[in-house]
Amino acid sequence: MNDGIMRTAEGATVAVSIDGAVCHISGVLDFETARAALDAVVPTIETTDHLDIDLGGVTRSNSAGLALMIEWLATAERAGHTLAFTSVPDGLRQLAGVCQVEKIVGIQA
Repeated sequence: MNDGIMRTAEGATVAVSIDGAVCHISGVLDFETARAALDAVVPTIETTDHLDIDLGGVTRSNSAGLALMIEWLATAERAGHTLAFTSVPDGLRQLAGVCQVEKIVGIQA
C-alpha cells in the first residue's frame, strides 16, 4: 500500500492511499489540493490496466475536483488503460450533472 497526505499553505488536506488497483482519496479536492492529488495518482494510472478511484472519503470539493476526475480519465485513455470512480460524493455528482459531464466521468448525477 502506498499512502500520501498533502497539505496546502491554506491548510486544506488531501490524502491518497493506493492499495493494488484501488486508490482511495480523502479530504478536500479543490483548487489548492487538486495538483497534489493529480501528481500522486497519475503514476498508478499509467502502470495499472484498470484502476478504481474511491472518492468516498472526499469531504469537500468544487469544480477543480471535477476537472481532476476528467484529467485522470484522460491520463488513463492516453495510457490505454481504464478507470472507474466509486463512492462519488453527492456534491461532485450534482456538479457533474450541472456541467453535463456525468456520462464522461461515468457516474449518474
